[in-house]
Amino acid sequence: MIDRCLFLIKSAFRSIFNNKLLTLGSITVLTICLLTLGSSVLLFENINLFIDKVGDESQVVIFIDENLAQDEINQIHQQLLQIQNIQDVHFEPKERAMQNYLESMGENSELFSDISSDVLRNSFIFNIKDLAKFDQTMFEISKIEGIARIRERRDVIERIRDISRIVLLLAIAIITLLIIISAMIITNNVRTSVYARKEEIETMKYIGATDLFVQTPYLIEGIIIGVVAGLITLLLTFFVYNEIISPIIADFGLFTPIAIKGRIIQFALFYIVSGAIIGMIGSATPVKNYVNV
Repeated sequence: MIDRCLFLIKSAFRSIFNNKLLTLGSITVLTICLLTLGSSVLLFENINLFIDKVGDESQVVIFIDENLAQDEINQIHQQLLQIQNIQDVHFEPKERAMQNYLESMGENSELFSDISSDVLRNSFIFNIKDLAKFDQTMFEISKIEGIARIRERRDVIERIRDISRIVLLLAIAIITLLIIISAMIITNNVRTSVYARKEEIETMKYIGATDLFVQTPYLIEGIIIGVVAGLITLLLTFFVYNEIISPIIADFGLFTPIAIKGRIIQFALFYIVSGAIIGMIGSATPVKNYVNV
């Protein structure tokens, strides 16, 4: 059994070294695809992080009936805290609201200095945790008694949700396309190798070799190509992201980009496993066309 396994592994390495240019081409193309794939994943994660940040800044403000007593205001506060999909709830008295308004007017604040804070209402301000549950959350809030008016940026929320869906669909499309391209490249490489050894495969079949025995070296070859490409991609990803992508994102100053220094194990597993699977898939198809003799 051990001798058979060693023979299959040696056959895989022999095929790799006998087709150096094709192997190098497969590794190069698969590395580029995996690098693009990994960079796309990081880019989409940063986009989602930015979307979440924008969503967090889309605050909801509820204005309270001016006739409510302090006990009733406290009761509304407790009811808001019981709603699971809201966070950072804080009370803003009308005096503070007037002060904020005057500060926002800058040099023109003196024009409104005679206006009393009584023209405003006390309010509660908070953020929505999960924007996908925005409508349900607003329905729960609307059932609270004592709320005079609700101010929320539903248009902004809808745009954020639309962008999130587009980003998800785009990510799936790009990932799928890259996997197909990588598998096709490896398939062409293995097809060339198999065709060059067509007579040897036919001889092995005539003397009783099973389909699995014939296919295994090529499957191992595809896995080796995928693992090597995965390791190379791992090194390149850290360089490309840390030296190019992350600084560009940081220069915009909109948010702090995701750090990947503490995620080396996750990325190593992602690249190695993805490369091995793509390599194995790319190797499986062409061999089947020649084992049925």
